[in-house]
This record gives sequence, structure tokens and C-alpha cells, in this order.
Amino acid sequence: MSASMLDLDAARRQSLEALIEAWLTRRGAGGDGPLEVVEVEMLAPGRPGLLDVVARAQGRMAHLVVGLHEPGGEVRMLGGAEDGLLGAYTDEGGAAVAVDALFDADLAPLVVTAIVGEPVAVVSVAADDERATVLDAEDRLSFSVFPWLTEGPHPGIDMLVSLDEAGFNHLAAPVALWRRRGRDLGVVQELLTEAADGWAVARTSLRDLYGARVAPEVAGGDFADEARSLGTMAARLHLGAERAFGRRSGAVADWARGAEAAVDRLAPSLGRSVAFRRAVAALAPREDRAPMVRTHGDLHLGRTARANQGWVVADWLPGGVDADGDPRYRSPLWDVGTMLWSFGHVATAALEERDQALRPGLESSAEAWVARNRRAFLAGYLATPGIAELLPAERELVEPLIEALELEVAAGKAEGPPGR
Repeated sequence: MSASMLDLDAARRQSLEALIEAWLTRRGAGGDGPLEVVEVEMLAPGRPGLLDVVARAQGRMAHLVVGLHEPGGEVRMLGGAEDGLLGAYTDEGGAAVAVDALFDADLAPLVVTAIVGEPVAVVSVAADDERATVLDAEDRLSFSVFPWLTEGPHPGIDMLVSLDEAGFNHLAAPVALWRRRGRDLGVVQELLTEAADGWAVARTSLRDLYGARVAPEVAGGDFADEARSLGTMAARLHLGAERAFGRRSGAVADWARGAEAAVDRLAPSLGRSVAFRRAVAALAPREDRAPMVRTHGDLHLGRTARANQGWVVADWLPGGVDADGDPRYRSPLWDVGTMLWSFGHVATAALEERDQALRPGLESSAEAWVARNRRAFLAGYLATPGIAELLPAERELVEPLIEALELEVAAGKAEGPPGR
């Protein structure tokens, strides 16, 4: 399909603004703030038609794909989708019924076709949240469309593409980038075959353990081999990040003091941990510097998947950036600390799923599972060839640094919204 940018007259711009307001309301982002249409690209002319719209709204850059149907025709939404009607629209083709095209059974395949450049017939909605609407196309492609844009490349896409080019293959390979005027609108990736969410894989292991009430190493769903493979994958991620983005260095004492300040501010009860205070005391007086790379930013079990080809990073949207969107270089042990935190988090969540009458005695099983898989993850991580070059030269600093950074992660998670 050919695409062209539209020059809107005042009436058409006003009509489009009403559709954008309806879209914002559907996404829970409606309000009385200023609204400005930035650009409109015609992805497909006529009826059915497609308009890709970028607008400034509520202080952010909104992105929506408007589908146009003939009035009176049937509008079919994808399974599970709510009503996607946005309103009426008129252009040179006459009156039209406007819908959110990503949720329209007839138009969503046309959107994917327009970006991929080859016919796509069957599409379903795999996910939809503030970060992306994700379409599954014919069980072979995953198409993520961003409802909110950044000025310049999306940090997650920048990281995904750069690591793929640097040879890190533990990911769903990018097939096509949807980019216009320097902004990333979406990305098409290979769909991972028979992939299982890392959180779900770990939780299955824990359910087997809690049901059997045996040691984790003899439970049917022992997770240790998977944890070790996860550690290897994480190390390869950091080595790939060094190849893609280079390395910097930072002061170990600064990281320790930063962790102490964050924990004391966000979760003082965690800061009273003897292990944490011992770790900070061991690190704070040091003058050592250690390598920093661009980290994933939130590398926990829920952002990974177990596919046929092994463990992969399934979610790049944190993008390794800070709150202002600038690339964040840190010790790779921040990502390690996040993953270790998630082992304890999933063990607790799986325990809380069980009937309260069945929980007594399982706390020790949860602790044993966490300890076993922490050891396995770290064994896989630290044994990966080359990773030692990205860690403090003095190896006795590694353990207390992981302890401090993991507690900093835990404090931040305690402050944030519930979930994985």
C-alpha cells in the first residue's frame, strides 16, 4: 500500500480532533487539556481506509490508527475487544464511520499489511496497555504499536535493534520498524513459537514443589537448570550491550551510598536488614571503580520467556533509560539484582495463591527454592566467558554489591504499583 501525508483543512482537522478525544477517553486519558493534530498519514485510501494520526494531547504525543468504514456497513471487532467506534468522519470519499483500527477485525490485518509489505489475513490482539497494543499476525509475527510516542527513537526499540545487530540473539528478531520523522511508531518481530512467560514457568515449578512438599532438587518441576540458563542469557545480554553501546565506569562507593539512600527513603524496614547494612559498610569506604554498561532497566522473570530456542528477553520497553529518557549506564549487577528479587517475589506470590490452610510448613520450601535458584542463576551468570570483565576487579565486592542493589530494587518495587 502507498502512503501519503495529508494537509487537513480546518473542518477536517476539527473532525479529527473529535475522534482523537474519543480515543483518549477509551484509553482513560481524556481531559480538558490542549489538543493539537501534529501529522496524519494515509495508510490506505477509500473505504475501508486507514489514517495514522499523531497528536499532542495531555502533555504527551499520542498515536492512533483510525479506520474508516462505509456508513451502514457491519463493524466487527476482534475477539475480546470492546466497542472501538470513535465517531463520524468526512473526507473526499464522503462520510465514514471511524473506528480504532487496531481492534477492528477487518482493518487490523490491513494495518499489519501496510507496515510489513506483504498480505496478512488473520490478526488477534495479544496485549493492550499504556506501553503498546500488540497484535499477533497469523501466529508468525508480533506487531507492537505504541499509543504514546517519544521525540526521537523509542529507547526500547533502540536497544532491541542495537543488540540484535551486535549479535545478541536471545530475543524475538525485529522484522520491520515503523518509523516516521525520527519517531518510532511500532515494531514487527518474529513471534516466538511455543514461548512460555518466565513468570509462568517459575510459578509452575513452585506449584509442583508446594504440592509435593519435598526438597526443590527432587521436585518434578525443578527450576535450577532454567535459572542457570537464565543467568547465562543475562550475562550475554550485558556483553552484547557493551558491544552495542560501549562501557563506562563508576565508583562502587557511590552505588552503595545510592542504594542506602534509596532503601532508607522508600522502604526503611528493608534497610534494617543486617545483610544490607553489612554490604553497605563493606562497599562505602572503597575507592574502587567498576565497569558500567547500558542495562535492560527492569530485567525480571515477567520480562523473559522460555521459547523452543531457549530463554529470551521478551519485553524491551524499559529501554535502559532513566525517567527523562536518557540512556542509563550502570553496573550490570543492577539487572542481576532485579532478577534475583523476582525469584523471591514469584515464590511469595505462588504461596499466596494456595489456600491458607495449606500454607503452614511451605515457607521453608519457598526459601529453599529461592536459595537454590539464586545460586543457579549466579553460577550461570558468573561462568559466562567474558562477563568477569564487566564486574568489579576485586571479586570480594561482587557479593555485597549484589546484596545492596537487590535491596534497592526491592525498595523501588515496594513503592511502585502491584504486579510482577
